[in-house]
Amino acid sequence: MKAGEFWKTYLALAVLAGLVAYLYFVEAKQEDKPEKPKEKVFTLDKAKVKELTLLPSGGETIRLVKEGSNWTMAAPKALPADGPAADSLVSTLESLEVDEVATASAPHLADFGLENPKLTVGILLQGATEPLKLLLGEKLADGSGIYAKLPTQPRVFTIPSYVEGSLNKKPFDLRDRDLLHVKRDAVKTLDISGPGDSYALARDDKGEWAFTKPLTTRAGRWSVDSLLGTIENLRMESVAAEEAADLKPFGLAKAARTVTVGLSDGTTKTLEIGSASEEEKTSKDKDKDKDKDKDKKSKKDSSKEKPTKYYARDASRRLVAVIPAALEDDLAKGMKELRAKRLLEVATYEVEGVEAQLGAQKRVYTKAAQKDPKGPETPKWKRTAPEAKDLESTKVEDALFKLGGLEVQEFIDAPKDPPVYGLDAPAFRLTLRFGATKPEVSVELGKKDGAVYARRTGDLSLLKLDPAKAEELIKAFQEL
Repeated sequence: MKAGEFWKTYLALAVLAGLVAYLYFVEAKQEDKPEKPKEKVFTLDKAKVKELTLLPSGGETIRLVKEGSNWTMAAPKALPADGPAADSLVSTLESLEVDEVATASAPHLADFGLENPKLTVGILLQGATEPLKLLLGEKLADGSGIYAKLPTQPRVFTIPSYVEGSLNKKPFDLRDRDLLHVKRDAVKTLDISGPGDSYALARDDKGEWAFTKPLTTRAGRWSVDSLLGTIENLRMESVAAEEAADLKPFGLAKAARTVTVGLSDGTTKTLEIGSASEEEKTSKDKDKDKDKDKDKKSKKDSSKEKPTKYYARDASRRLVAVIPAALEDDLAKGMKELRAKRLLEVATYEVEGVEAQLGAQKRVYTKAAQKDPKGPETPKWKRTAPEAKDLESTKVEDALFKLGGLEVQEFIDAPKDPPVYGLDAPAFRLTLRFGATKPEVSVELGKKDGAVYARRTGDLSLLKLDPAKAEELIKAFQEL
């Protein structure tokens, strides 16, 4: 290699080594530096917020006032407020950060939509005489942010565009929309009347539900809980009348359906459901106009569509609300929707003991916790009568699973004498014990002319079962 070529190669390697060193010692170190935290728009403690004001351009001023832990709406009308919605607003403002500073000084606020702000947000803190304010203007050209400004500072900055949806609220969005204020755990009784079935249910001290009219029969734990959840979460979609002088236009002069809820404190609340709302009717009329050119069959099918909204009210008030159809749709299914559709609703982990009567022989099974020094306690089943025997716990659980999975084919609500169903001499009797969590339950199975019938304790209705699945259940316990 010639001397000139050697030095050229050496110089190139030296430059490359220097570049690598620079990237490692300078750029890599810069990447390791933590990102500077963004600046908060406000420095505030949300626990000290006592008032919120929202003033949209050309809209109504909304003023929320906090007393203790409760929010009320002072403007545009004095109404109870939606506490969680108000708290969410405060949290948004407490955590709100500056994205970028658009300009340190803005002589022409109109350029940013801030001369006449689209929304002015006010926050009054405890002990303060003047509120903190935030002005919101136009969106950035790419829609990624909103121009904003504090009246006390000359600069204009940007905040994320999604914040607009959190702050730009209408009065209805922030009023209390809960119609009944019912918590499902506090409900002790339900009385439902209307088209089709009228019935009542009650919950015992162990939390089990049963119908009390038109007859005493078990109710499904999960189906009743689902209905209670719908009642608990019922919210107004809009207000048809704040103080209705005449309830007739809403189908509430004589409500189509009523739901009376008895609470653990001894009080009751009644929801009345009326006719389909005008919003619903108007929507259907518009749909019919759009379908003018369609064939007659399509129009006929469209007219059969179920309403999606109804008028309703708390019977103690004159306010008429529009509610979604979910509750009415559930209630329209009738009493059958809430019945215990399985022979027994069993959670295997709750069962502490089992007594099975198979003809003349009685077998008793008990569960005890088996200590494992290497892990948590595991359930261990034993047969204690007629002779002691250790059992495979999975087999016991499989038998209980078959019991819980056995569905009722038919309810016989006006049964004849027991011999008609083979229940004068039951082929199988099962009793489950749950310790202190709930009372024991029993079921008897009778066979007659190839059919299998069942009778549950405290239940006036008889049940017709699938014969093959009933035999599988009996066999499962015979093998224990």
